[in-house]
Amino acid sequence: MTGWLIFFGIILFLLGILMLPVRAVADYKEDFSLKIKFLLFFSYTVFPMKEKKKEEKPKEEKQKTEKTEEKPKKEKRRMTVEEIVDMVIDIIQKYGPGAKMILRNIRFHRLELYWKVGAEDAAACGIKYGRICAWLSGVLGFFRNLMKIEKAKFRVFPDFISEKDEIYGGADIEFSPLIIMIGALRMAFVFLKEMLKNKKPKQKTKTAKPRQNINAKESASA
Repeated sequence: MTGWLIFFGIILFLLGILMLPVRAVADYKEDFSLKIKFLLFFSYTVFPMKEKKKEEKPKEEKQKTEKTEEKPKKEKRRMTVEEIVDMVIDIIQKYGPGAKMILRNIRFHRLELYWKVGAEDAAACGIKYGRICAWLSGVLGFFRNLMKIEKAKFRVFPDFISEKDEIYGGADIEFSPLIIMIGALRMAFVFLKEMLKNKKPKQKTKTAKPRQNINAKESASA
């Protein structure tokens, strides 16, 4: 009996800890940084990670690595901000209840975005600037219906001199780990359900035999 009481006591203690709010502070300017804060004393930096000291390699290994590094590598295409956000919206719509449960649990105390729009010429820059403003207003409206955003500061401005975009911003987020876990399990359940549906063999439909033309028979017999 005492063993069961200890077991349930540990479970209740863990559930109580998971229900406590966790705060995440994210910032992006050239490099991405993410810090998680829990209670008043715990703070952990997720990004940037501490680099491990590299051990000195012998000369033979250095020469081999230099030869391999000489080969040019193909640069992988990075996804744009618009593509990433559109992909997230598609996932939310696909895994509805679980994803919405996670988002309703998230509270933004601060949400900032600074976007300097650049293009090849002034006309292209103006068109791109208008498209991004329209896209951002739609995205913000979509997420406002699902999440609590206290302070949102979006600043988008065209730069007719630069050819590339510059994006930087930050967010201060609060959430409950327990609700995130439950929402993630619901999403995983939907994903597994879809996988099982796709694995089921398709039943072969019986093809109906073509009907013989009665008039053709009559004419042949005649």
